[in-house]
Amino acid sequence: MGFYVGMPESERRPRLQKLTTSLMPLFEQLREESLRKYSWEMGTCVPLEILGERGYITNKQTSIESISLITGGACPINTDGENPINLSAFRSLRHISWTGLQSSKEFDALSRALKNNSEGLRELRLDFVNWSEEDSFDSDASQNFIASQVLKLSADQCGIMFPALEALSLSDISLENAQKGIAYAFNFHELSSLTLHHCSGSEEFLTEVIGSGQTIRLSSLEVVWGPSDHDIDMCATLSSFLGAFQGLKDLFVSLPGPVDTLELWRSIIHHKSTLTRFVCHQRSVDLHDDSPHFEEEIDLLDLSLLPEDRAELDRSESGHPFAALNLESIGLGCVPQHLSILAPFITSPTLKILHIRKSGVDMEGHKRRSRGTSFWDLDSDEDSSTDEELGINLDLDMTGSNGSSNESTSNSGKPPNSTHSTASLDSFDTAEIQCLPTELREFTNWAFGPHGLPTLEVLAFGDFSYDGRFDVRNKLFCRHTRSTRYPGDGTSQQIHDKLVLTFRPVRENDWKLWDLIDRNTEFLKACPTDSILDD
Repeated sequence: MGFYVGMPESERRPRLQKLTTSLMPLFEQLREESLRKYSWEMGTCVPLEILGERGYITNKQTSIESISLITGGACPINTDGENPINLSAFRSLRHISWTGLQSSKEFDALSRALKNNSEGLRELRLDFVNWSEEDSFDSDASQNFIASQVLKLSADQCGIMFPALEALSLSDISLENAQKGIAYAFNFHELSSLTLHHCSGSEEFLTEVIGSGQTIRLSSLEVVWGPSDHDIDMCATLSSFLGAFQGLKDLFVSLPGPVDTLELWRSIIHHKSTLTRFVCHQRSVDLHDDSPHFEEEIDLLDLSLLPEDRAELDRSESGHPFAALNLESIGLGCVPQHLSILAPFITSPTLKILHIRKSGVDMEGHKRRSRGTSFWDLDSDEDSSTDEELGINLDLDMTGSNGSSNESTSNSGKPPNSTHSTASLDSFDTAEIQCLPTELREFTNWAFGPHGLPTLEVLAFGDFSYDGRFDVRNKLFCRHTRSTRYPGDGTSQQIHDKLVLTFRPVRENDWKLWDLIDRNTEFLKACPTDSILDD
């Protein structure tokens, strides 16, 4: 959201006007009432000429079914006390997404849109980032703002407001003092996806949902709760909530540590027949006096697993919570030495993606402030190695000098007759691998090796939130394979090359892998640590 970054306020209005002047001719080429989806994701106010009372979209494209806005207070129109957004003309909206509401008129516009489209609304995503109820425009402090001022729920109202709603995402929105009314308004009989990011009152809200008697049909649940949020036992609440229904396919959780991680993991077994994607991330406050990150929020890299917890997991693989699951994708916010917890997946026939999560703000912070190198410092030259220092041959042919093959075998157990390289590491691959920290390199080599995770297709590292904000530090790796041709049958198959590195970076032409990654975008970007808008 860098449209105004570094720009003095006096220059903001002319820049916004220039953008508007450029856009209007494009809008005017559209056929009236032909637009079905409109997005403004600039992090600024929307120009009057586009979505104001007399704006083009408001008057010429009233049949739109989806509107997505990322606005914010840092714009000349909002600071002048005006508000251009008028949504009252839209009566066919199925999807509403709005991030960065600031003024009372913006909240009024949202309220009207929800009222006018409540019967047919399928998806609602609201993020009140950088706004709190302390700014609630002289409303009654004893009332919940979203309930009384946005949803217009009366006191003790317990009726369904959105009968067709399937997906609900709320971020930085207080649910306190209105949990019961809100739980009924959003109709959990139909809701299939629920996301709660830093919403105070979430604990009581989930408890109210259980007590409401509604049949919970969620297939996706995402909860983010941080160290700076109210100190409640969200882990225990989540465990109870997960035990109240079945059918989850996606569970994405980020909690303030330390928590009882094993309790949470045991509770997900209740969804073992359906759960395919799982994220577990934890944040904490660094209280080490000698740390350069003292009193800052950082990732909790051991996931609150005590030595006795890990010993319990190691003692009985069959009793490991993950052993009962058929996960296709798992994301864990911990360093490789703690990933022995992945042991059940060595025999899993389903795991395709492993995401070693690290918050982008932490990686940037380590780069800016730490002295020396750490596991997370991917830009350091100190931890890079040459081929010889790695102890591996990065481009070794499997055939001997006389053309005979080495003694490796294919997945079918047959010795290969002849082997040629189809995926040799190029100089760019080699350079990227050499720059990896030793721990990450060794773990990735194990994961794709003969004793690692046999069905793993992609190992992701880093923070994939907000459409590539931290891409410069993110990594995507896949299995490094060779092609083997068998005599007589004209077929070939991929085998592991035990003599070379077992992994390589995902390349632009790895179409099948990119298809897998694209299908798991929601999983990779789940549970963001920071806000989409700057403070």
